[in-house]
Amino acid sequence: MEREHYGRLLRLAYLTLDDGDHPLSPARRAVTAAMRGRRRGYPAMRARLVAILLTDPPTGRNRLHGLLFEPAGATPRAVQAALLELPPHERLAYLLCRDGLTAPEVVAELSVHLPLDFRDVDRVIGAVDDRTGMDEAAQRAEIEAFEPDLVRLRPPLTVPPARRAAVAGVVAAALLAVIGAFFVRPDEDHGAPDVIDPNAWTANSTPTIDEWPSQGALLRDAKLLRRAARAWRADHRDPPLGGVAVLYAGTVDGASLVVLRDSPGPRNATSVAQYFERRMSRGVESVRRLGTDEGQLIMVGMTWRYLVPPWLLDVRAAVPTGRFPEWRPVAVRDGLSAPLPWDWFTPRCQNYVVFQMTSGMRTVTQLVSNDPRAAAPRVWFRDPAEQGKQSGWAALNAVACAGTTSLSEAGDLRLGRLWSGGLPDGGGRATLLTVDASSPWGAQGRSILISEDGQALSERGGTNSDFTSQGATAAAAVWWRSPRRWRLVAAAGPGVERLRSVGDLGSREDAADRRGDGPLLVVPGPRTGDAAGLPVVQVVAYEPDGDRTVVTPR
Repeated sequence: MEREHYGRLLRLAYLTLDDGDHPLSPARRAVTAAMRGRRRGYPAMRARLVAILLTDPPTGRNRLHGLLFEPAGATPRAVQAALLELPPHERLAYLLCRDGLTAPEVVAELSVHLPLDFRDVDRVIGAVDDRTGMDEAAQRAEIEAFEPDLVRLRPPLTVPPARRAAVAGVVAAALLAVIGAFFVRPDEDHGAPDVIDPNAWTANSTPTIDEWPSQGALLRDAKLLRRAARAWRADHRDPPLGGVAVLYAGTVDGASLVVLRDSPGPRNATSVAQYFERRMSRGVESVRRLGTDEGQLIMVGMTWRYLVPPWLLDVRAAVPTGRFPEWRPVAVRDGLSAPLPWDWFTPRCQNYVVFQMTSGMRTVTQLVSNDPRAAAPRVWFRDPAEQGKQSGWAALNAVACAGTTSLSEAGDLRLGRLWSGGLPDGGGRATLLTVDASSPWGAQGRSILISEDGQALSERGGTNSDFTSQGATAAAAVWWRSPRRWRLVAAAGPGVERLRSVGDLGSREDAADRRGDGPLLVVPGPRTGDAAGLPVVQVVAYEPDGDRTVVTPR
């Protein structure tokens, strides 16, 4: 019985570790360690083997083995070829399914060590099915026929006598190279990530993530850095593009953390990966694509801490609620911030908080989540004077808490105030705000009517603007439900000469104010009804040079 268990466990370990290099020695060591202990039985041994393969996989393969020996038993060629295209944890999920476990049982066995759900298991099984073209029974038969510890000497080369001397020389040289590689430490045959000089960013007046210096107390741990880079390169979903560099390497809450970024070139956005090594698990836990190459805050796992580039100073944060911000200074040491209070992140505000920093003479505002995979958009104001005003804070409140836009996938945001004033029918003071996103490029912006404390007074409306358009010619229109009736509220920047409404409510017009303010158009609508049954109306914005654009309230 023990021999049968040993064979099944060795097969599982070998096919999980195999990268085409015959890992018989490390597979044997892993199985031997898994079979130690008082508790017996195949499930208990397999669980220990899974923990070893995921948390502390044996290294130091015998490099002469593949040169001198070959498997003597049947090799699962189709399945093995398919597994070579998967990272080790996905191979393990597949092999456990073919070992008789159901998808929920596989998740229960693996989720102790790494994040996994049923969809991941189903996706891996489907990928192997597609690559092999075999059904489950044929795959299982091919795997069970494989005996990795049954080997034989490779046959000698068959070459003409005249070429044997030359071949012998080549073989001897290759053998010496293999023997030399055998004495190299296991991690040295993998490319180490780049470490960026601490002063690289000072040579650029506007540094980007390419100049973000490597920081952290574990930068000298070359093996850790190599393991992290190797794990990201093996990531099946989001592998790096181009070279890999270290942003941070240190110990956070008892775990070893390495944060890496890739170098995709000008046509693709930079990605950031976070690699953790904990007592019971190791691996890449999140990959996020940045919306911009400018240095920005990066959430570290679920630790409530952030990586901060050295050119962003005087860091402070606040929850985007209330009429005025309650800023709290955030300490930063060696590029890593102190943790924020976990209860700051509320679903009401999309789990986002507001950071403000200084960079030279500029104030930088950024919205940051507690999810390392979510976007962290910077916020710009079309009128920089709005940055520190109450109306600017109300705009941030509306963006994060009033549903003006979805932040989790947003690029950088540009906010513009088209109009502020009193609403009719006793509606109080309000601001018509435009929100433009940097991605997707050229996407039409959105507008919303907000109160003085950032509460949404309308559904989102349409604009004629995008992230790059000039605020002077921007126009927006929304439907607003006053205490008495529906009203169409439209406003534009000072570069628009007049606004005119056309459609079911007839034609109405308002010209720009002589004081330099843009035009405001308020059109009375129906007294009753819901948003789904509102009249069809369009607003035409006329510029002095004859250009015009059409805005449709949504």
